[in-house]
Amino acid sequence: MKRIVTFAAFLCAFAPTIFAQNAAPGVSSQLPTLTLYAGAPNRPVDLTLAFQDPDLTPAVRLQTVVGPIDVALYQRQKPITVANFLRYVDEGRYFVTDPTTQQLASSFIHRSVPNFVIQGGGYIGTVHPTAAPAIQPTAVQELPPIQNEPGISNKRSTVGMAKSPTDPNSATSQWFINLSDNSASLDTQNGGFTVFATVIGNGMNIADRIGAFSPENFGSPFESIPLRNWVSPDRVEVPNLISLPAIARVNPVPSPLTFTAVSDNAAVVDVKVSDGNLLIAGKAAGTAHVTVTAKDADGAMVSQSFAANVANPPGRLVNISTRARVGTGDDVMIGGFIMRGDAPKRVIIRALGPTLAASNISGILFDPKLELYNGAGELIASDDNWADFQRQAIVDTQLAPTFRSESAIVTTLPSSSAGTPYTAIVRGARDTMGVALVEVYDLDAGPGSTLLNISTRAKVGTTDEALLIGGFFVRGLDAKRILIRALGPSLPSVLETLADPTLELRDSNGAVVEANNDWQTGAHASDIQASGIAPMNAKESAVLQTLAAGSYTAIVRTNNNTAGIGSVEIYQLP
Repeated sequence: MKRIVTFAAFLCAFAPTIFAQNAAPGVSSQLPTLTLYAGAPNRPVDLTLAFQDPDLTPAVRLQTVVGPIDVALYQRQKPITVANFLRYVDEGRYFVTDPTTQQLASSFIHRSVPNFVIQGGGYIGTVHPTAAPAIQPTAVQELPPIQNEPGISNKRSTVGMAKSPTDPNSATSQWFINLSDNSASLDTQNGGFTVFATVIGNGMNIADRIGAFSPENFGSPFESIPLRNWVSPDRVEVPNLISLPAIARVNPVPSPLTFTAVSDNAAVVDVKVSDGNLLIAGKAAGTAHVTVTAKDADGAMVSQSFAANVANPPGRLVNISTRARVGTGDDVMIGGFIMRGDAPKRVIIRALGPTLAASNISGILFDPKLELYNGAGELIASDDNWADFQRQAIVDTQLAPTFRSESAIVTTLPSSSAGTPYTAIVRGARDTMGVALVEVYDLDAGPGSTLLNISTRAKVGTTDEALLIGGFFVRGLDAKRILIRALGPSLPSVLETLADPTLELRDSNGAVVEANNDWQTGAHASDIQASGIAPMNAKESAVLQTLAAGSYTAIVRTNNNTAGIGSVEIYQLP
């Protein structure tokens, strides 16, 4: 097989390679002046849209079963190799119809050397004709070998072409991703290995995860093949392979430039860079100027600056959550929330289970799954195990769940002046049950749309573990009018509703701010009626308070020792 050679015996003496002339990076759009709130979360700014690297044009997504790896191609510098690779991609040569199953079979990562490379493009995971479902790999149908085009160094995250040990001009279909800086060995061996692309975005997180699988030895050419969920002496089947079920061009191309950022007033504005995003946070009221520099692989740089104005925040809801027992069927936890305003709203939604054990809660849901739907009932995002797909974006929010089995989604949601509704559903993986928490955090760092309310439906029982608990956090200098409802009898299309819900509002110290059973008997019944969202049933409960900044908890219980489906709703009023 074609492979990367690391032995001195194969070193060849070649004249120094002439590098293609580098084009310096440029500014593609001016970074705008920003208005931030002091103490708000980091605001991400996508620097890949503000700078460009003219050396890179097309890109390809290597969709692995572990996650996507996007690679930007050095088309200007390595035209022969890029054209060859794109021909394999465009002609579908990394796929074949399996003659045994009559299904489309895909290529797989057939070689993995820890802290060195992962390699693919050579073999397709077809099934053995007489020993199904065991595999009998098929070699990729190769095009003629191409001329070697060395010159770009084999550093971490670069993508190179594999070739035979003794012929520098023998590369065909196989490619590899450098997991480490391999320039000392690969830049000179056998004429040097041609780097024709670089991994962009979060792709190296996926490449590193593939490289972490223990390689197995089945003899050449599979003496170092990574496998999933396999133990000896089991047969190797297609699900055990690190397959690439899709390989295709993608557009637009994110930039592989590296970035640095500096604030001229760190007491007012704090900045850092993470995976192509500028993370900027307001610390105190005032103005700072931020300078961002983009550098390409050859060290050429370009910079631009912008102003960031920080103001003290107004009062608003920035976090709403609900804790309840998650069952199956109609007893899953369903959280609805509304965005109001003309601008899209960036949020993180979390579904936690194991984290609750630290609060001495028993019967927790160990593996919560999260689904997000729009107002039309269409699924727009889902997650099971937060670190699988949005790991860096979630980490950058500083709200990453503690346990890998918990779920999270970072997204920017459309909003409207009339209010745009969304629904988050929490289920147990494999229909498991237990206590879980669903949370929605406002990640906007400045003026914009408002996180208006959360209303969560779940089964309310008679024990402390089966209560329905809504939490929320008010941030800013202004107090806010908050209305909370505990519903049961009026819930539409629900069997076995909670017949008589009671409601308590507590502050961060656990002190009762207000309690209610039957909303019309409460001290603020007339104000609740005037709000236009009073409960529809007299047995339901509600409270209305003007609350200063801080965290609060709303607890829904049964008043007659009878379980049922209830809902807790938290509204921010004008």
